[in-house]
Amino acid sequence: MTEPKRYVRLNPRFERGETLSLLKTEIAQQQSTTDGNGDQNKYPLPVKWLRPTNGQFEFYAIPGDFSLNRSTSFQSGRVYGMDVTSGAAVLALLFDTYDCNTSVKPADGDESTRDDEVHQLRVLDLCCAPGLKLCMLADLAPPSSSAVGVDISQNRIQLCKNIIKKYHVNQMTSGSKVDVSNDNQASSSHSTIRLYCTDGTNFGTKQLSGLVFDSNAEKQELQTQGKRKRQNKSARAREKRRLLELQRQEVTVAADGVNVEPENETSCGTEPNQSNTTCCIPLFDRVLVDAECSTDGAIKHIQKREASSKAPLWNDSNMSELVDLQKRLIESGFRLLKSGGSLVYSTCSLNEKQNENVVRWLLDKYDDAFIIPVSFNKQNNVEKSPSFVEEGSLAGTIRFNPFTNANDGIEEECLPGTGFFLSKIGKRL
Repeated sequence: MTEPKRYVRLNPRFERGETLSLLKTEIAQQQSTTDGNGDQNKYPLPVKWLRPTNGQFEFYAIPGDFSLNRSTSFQSGRVYGMDVTSGAAVLALLFDTYDCNTSVKPADGDESTRDDEVHQLRVLDLCCAPGLKLCMLADLAPPSSSAVGVDISQNRIQLCKNIIKKYHVNQMTSGSKVDVSNDNQASSSHSTIRLYCTDGTNFGTKQLSGLVFDSNAEKQELQTQGKRKRQNKSARAREKRRLLELQRQEVTVAADGVNVEPENETSCGTEPNQSNTTCCIPLFDRVLVDAECSTDGAIKHIQKREASSKAPLWNDSNMSELVDLQKRLIESGFRLLKSGGSLVYSTCSLNEKQNENVVRWLLDKYDDAFIIPVSFNKQNNVEKSPSFVEEGSLAGTIRFNPFTNANDGIEEECLPGTGFFLSKIGKRL
């Protein structure tokens, strides 16, 4: 296996050339020796197999030993530290650039997302921690879209809040030119990000609760409190009232029948594993379910466990419990999806029980679910797929396998740092 790399995504709100120049200088300064090819100036390397036609984002490979968190490019918010496989999941969800034609085809009349879509989207990240994919969804969605993140852990949600504040609220690190005193400007030019600290397996089916963050409300509060670094008691009370009101408005919209499937209307509070469960919130155009998994494909996780001699959290003895959780998460995401929308299910595992079998289970249970096959080479003039991209055992799904022997060239240089499974699922009209 090649020398491990790490990856960054450029913050699109900063000037691209300045960011790359700064990052290149910092990498050269930190490196005391040349790399295996004798050229320490080749970084950052563009990830060519993950370059979209619209040019709204870019991923770059950097040396695995580069201290990213100490760099100015990171601290200033110019780059996100994010693996390319996570980026692949977001792009597959938002754009049809990576959809492909295979023997697996949707029913007549079904369509995936169009690249020229300009209307606002409502997007859900059902397992959103640490928040990097949620930020990317907000960055690439059309203006005035809404990106909702859900996580059951208070600690993980706090991490999400910190990351979103850094990249989407703090004007020093977000690159935003928006005047936070102008509410109309702020809301019309950026996606709104909301965070719910609640159980993703039944999110939206019972009394809605757990809204802990709204990016527009945070910007308004920032303007109100001025330069104070900490909220006082009145500020915390004001924030709580704002969030409760926003949460109430969300339920009111759904109660008025917006985006609620009429054939599924039942009382709010039906058990979440029943197929006729009604959602108490508006449904979503796109849903990402990057589910909790055994992380057996994550090289860093494996190395940490080996170094500490700790047993993995999930193993053969409790695998059925994990798979059951994954099934409940993908079903919850599909229930929250509009007809005609699309869902991406992904894990950083290479275990078929957690991947293809979970997707098969959903397809067998719901007649309106179908696979949208994806590929990451058709738009990049690549004659054959990179050696680390493999088709899953379920046609139309893909795996990124970092343990493979990559071919020479750019694919080898930009080998993913995480084993990853990805499946795109449509919901028929």
